[in-house]
Amino acid sequence: MSEREDQATHHPSDTLDAWQEANAWLLRLHSGMMSKQEQQEFAAWRRCTPLHEAQFQKAERFWEALNGLADQVTRPEPLDYAPSGWADDRPRRATPPFLRPRSWRRWSSGVAATLALAALVVMLWPTVDVWLSDYQTHAGEQTSLSLADGSTVHLNTRSALSVRLSAQRRGLSLKRGEALFEVAHDPSRPFEVEVNGRVVRAIGTTFNIDHHDHRTAISVLEGAVRLLRKNETLDIPAGYRVTYETDGQPSALEPFNPPRITAWHRHELIFDDMPLDQIIDQLNRYRSGPIVILDSRLRAQRLSGSIALTDPDRSLAMLQHVLPFRITRVTPYLTFISR
Repeated sequence: MSEREDQATHHPSDTLDAWQEANAWLLRLHSGMMSKQEQQEFAAWRRCTPLHEAQFQKAERFWEALNGLADQVTRPEPLDYAPSGWADDRPRRATPPFLRPRSWRRWSSGVAATLALAALVVMLWPTVDVWLSDYQTHAGEQTSLSLADGSTVHLNTRSALSVRLSAQRRGLSLKRGEALFEVAHDPSRPFEVEVNGRVVRAIGTTFNIDHHDHRTAISVLEGAVRLLRKNETLDIPAGYRVTYETDGQPSALEPFNPPRITAWHRHELIFDDMPLDQIIDQLNRYRSGPIVILDSRLRAQRLSGSIALTDPDRSLAMLQHVLPFRITRVTPYLTFISR
């Protein structure tokens, strides 16, 4: 299946999931720690659907291309040698070029350099606004800010906020992450939060904004807010929330469970019939390195309950007791879970 056919016949979210799983499998494949059962699961994953195979091949081409780029900035590798008396008499079989020993050393060193370069680009490019913001929180960190107007802002993990207070306007900008706003009443100075291309305006109210990637959710706990963009307006009363993506239209008003929305402020995650991949996404916000689910069926398993956010690894172990799965820690910054 060509890449164009792949994109034309599958939903974008399915393609993205397959792409992420393909890269996770590729990394696991080259870790040297793949068990026989995992090899069987990997083979079954590739056979499951043409989309999986197409995305895995695409991932191989992608990393090979990065390897070629990294070769231009890495030092020449040392000459190969074998210890005296060493011989490999195992049967030979056809091996893809990028898996052969010398190529793998070039691939791994090249990818390491490329990943370092990519990590630097990722740090610099999307987070310039974060660096320039007035307040920031890191993984697992939460903080509360008392503003000069009497309002209070609670910042969740991995969040960035800028504040500009004047005699005419109270202007804030949530660059990323999540915040709970308790707004002091002051009709003469609108309280406005810029987020993801829109403005949330309130006079005296309490509301929560969750902004990650391109998706934003606004939940109003008390009072009301008005969502603005150019000539578009949408009033959100207490007890309702809306979501929207960059340049997309807001969803219809929907009721929500306030204790669940504000659970993060109590260092807790509450989930009701939530897929495991969404639970893990939430945990990843509180870790320095990601947890990656290798099995697509495992990703779709739904759970209800609550876990603490103060110790994500312990919470992961608790989830393992409810839904048995295998935890493989490749490094302190990378963890796989699978059946």
